[in-house]
Amino acid sequence: MQGWPSYDRAPPLWLPLPFLLASPVWLSAAGLSLAWLSPGPVSRFDPAALAVAHLLALGVLANAMCGAALQVLAVVAGAAFPRPRLLLHVLFWPLQLGCGLLAAAFLNGFSPWLLLPAAALLGWALLAFSAAALAGAWRSPARDATTRGMIAALTALSLTAGLGIALAGTLGAGWPLPWKVLLDWHALWGLGGWLLGLIMAVAATVVPMFQITPAYSASWMRWNAGLWPAALLTSGLGWQLDAGWPAFAPAAAMVAVFVAETLRLQHLSRRPCDWGRRFWQGAMAALALALIAGWRAAQGPADDGWAALGGWLWLFGLGGGRARCWACGARFCRFCCGWTCSVKLPPAPGRRPPWPCCRSPLSAEVGSATRLAWSWDAPRR
Repeated sequence: MQGWPSYDRAPPLWLPLPFLLASPVWLSAAGLSLAWLSPGPVSRFDPAALAVAHLLALGVLANAMCGAALQVLAVVAGAAFPRPRLLLHVLFWPLQLGCGLLAAAFLNGFSPWLLLPAAALLGWALLAFSAAALAGAWRSPARDATTRGMIAALTALSLTAGLGIALAGTLGAGWPLPWKVLLDWHALWGLGGWLLGLIMAVAATVVPMFQITPAYSASWMRWNAGLWPAALLTSGLGWQLDAGWPAFAPAAAMVAVFVAETLRLQHLSRRPCDWGRRFWQGAMAALALALIAGWRAAQGPADDGWAALGGWLWLFGLGGGRARCWACGARFCRFCCGWTCSVKLPPAPGRRPPWPCCRSPLSAEVGSATRLAWSWDAPRR
């Protein structure tokens, strides 16, 4: 079943907007961090590479995905957030401070004085976000494909955060835990369960709505939310047991079906010139290439470089494609928060408000978000 938006349930715009505005700032920080990379091939265990990867995963993607998820849960699932202002401050600032401290810890040789506070802040922010979002989703009567998929993705986020805290304790406080096993599961649930799981869930509503396509197949929407975590768990256990490429098969099959189905729908789009369509096509191409790299990595330890390649394709390609969440989130803000049109903001002398005069979709979204950010103290419902 496909979820249909109820725009009257949208949260106040100032709840998701700071997350969406922070995302491009962290993208700039990730670009500057590339200067710390040593010349030559980059190992996935290189401290600078870890800093860049987590700036992308936490600073760029987590901010964009949290901001978008707060809107989608409210509009599609009907989830309510009773104290949005408290929720904003509880989530936003710990996430930003923890992300900066974690990158600094990696760039300073895994300094415990930076690593442990970063783990505490990030663990608080991500676990609090997942708890608040899961509570809202469980209270909602909606059980469409997007809602069920988001519940699975938020559960994966909780697992990712818990494994990250355990990793930080192992590296910074000497906890006697197998760090390599923790690292593998941390990456699996973070990239597969949270990132791709959320994309799969949101795509069921966003792709038909924005690209004007047919809906995903009924069997996919019925079974995806349960089968995808099960496929990840099966593949992860097989990987830990050195089962080789057969362990890769369950998750790979699910990814291949999702890529094929999404590309099929994009081909049937009634908006072939829409700029968002290109992002979806590029993200699916990167996901297919990451799938090939992961299959090569499953051949044996001699092909370990393929695992790093798959991870970078997942972050830069799939995750970078999802950075359209920033613009799509601003678009959702404009769609969902129609109340902002009733805010009486005096236009600047000689200028009209940005939303009616913008020529392109991207400039319209950025213009709307910027003006609303300036009007932070405007009357709110």
